[in-house]
Amino acid sequence: MKQEQAKEILKQLIRINTVNPPGNETDVAKELKALFERHGIETELVEYDENRANLIARLKGSEAGPVLGLTGHMDVVPPGEIEWTYDPFGAEESEGKIYGRGACDMKSGLAACVLAMIALKEQGLPEKGELVLLATVGEEAGAVGARQLTQEGYADQLDALVVAEPTRNRIKIAHKGALWPQIVTYGKTAHGSMPDKGTNAVMHMNEVLHRLLGGDFTFSYEEDELLGGPTFSVNVISGGSNTNVVPDQCTANIDIRTVPSQDHKQIIGQIEQIIESAKGRYPDLRAEIKILNDQNPVKTPADDPFVRLVQEVVKEADGAEELGGMTGYTDSAQFALAKKDFPIIVLGPGDTTVAHQPDEYVEIDEYYASIRLYQEIAKKFLAD
Repeated sequence: MKQEQAKEILKQLIRINTVNPPGNETDVAKELKALFERHGIETELVEYDENRANLIARLKGSEAGPVLGLTGHMDVVPPGEIEWTYDPFGAEESEGKIYGRGACDMKSGLAACVLAMIALKEQGLPEKGELVLLATVGEEAGAVGARQLTQEGYADQLDALVVAEPTRNRIKIAHKGALWPQIVTYGKTAHGSMPDKGTNAVMHMNEVLHRLLGGDFTFSYEEDELLGGPTFSVNVISGGSNTNVVPDQCTANIDIRTVPSQDHKQIIGQIEQIIESAKGRYPDLRAEIKILNDQNPVKTPADDPFVRLVQEVVKEADGAEELGGMTGYTDSAQFALAKKDFPIIVLGPGDTTVAHQPDEYVEIDEYYASIRLYQEIAKKFLAD
């Protein structure tokens, strides 16, 4: 397939609005399904919800052999309130870049996986083994599509997996976990002029957060050579209905990014202890913890044979072979829960510093390079 065709396919995917919520990923899945079928590649839609379907594509050799997975998600985050220079869904091209929501995160990586498969098909490859694409829904809100596919056994056959998230085509072998607890405090309404008749949920939340942020809450962990240490931030607080009403509920959403030495259940237990300690000041404090997102950290050993294979491919392409880690999570957090262990690397076009930002873009040459990288990785892996 010529480069101009590859570019137009990416632009078409960007023009399809898959903002999550609600997602509408089926529109992309059907677009890709039709493209695969025109090239004689087997596909399957796996429905998640209304107008939300994962897509599986399979390219099989004539002989049995290893199975390599490629994966990318079809949903994108909202454009945001800040005005863009370019149309977020226009896929406009300027000075070697394509702009649009999802251009970087991660429709360019997804399109590159698709086009690598088509290129291999045109070359009569693979001769043995199988190349599988898992295009997922809902990565941006809890990796729900990857969770579904893993639970239904679609990852159990894999011997290795490439996650096409943006890394500027540099190899990442680890990413942090994400634990998002929501603390909810419950009180009792009363007239604002008679606060003693009510129970103030906001004041109770203030006490809990004061203890969490004031040093009572500490992480137990070992520094990771690629990921560093964990992070903790309170990013959403909501409580109260009016100035003259004592609030009966308050919520606080917390974003915790973890490293492999940590245990999420232990962290939740620590937060429960903090809440219990806050009752020393407010005996009538009532609270609960809801888990909005729970993704484990993922790390593949640097000396894994698949990592070394990918290093060889990337080094041959542009001389780079360094290994790194990511602060954000990917669908691999769910795929790593498959019944058998397999190495996972993250490698794809795009710079994460422009992901989720106004005027998100991908460099076109980087996109083309990723198509070639995926082809070469598949050739080497499936030749073993």
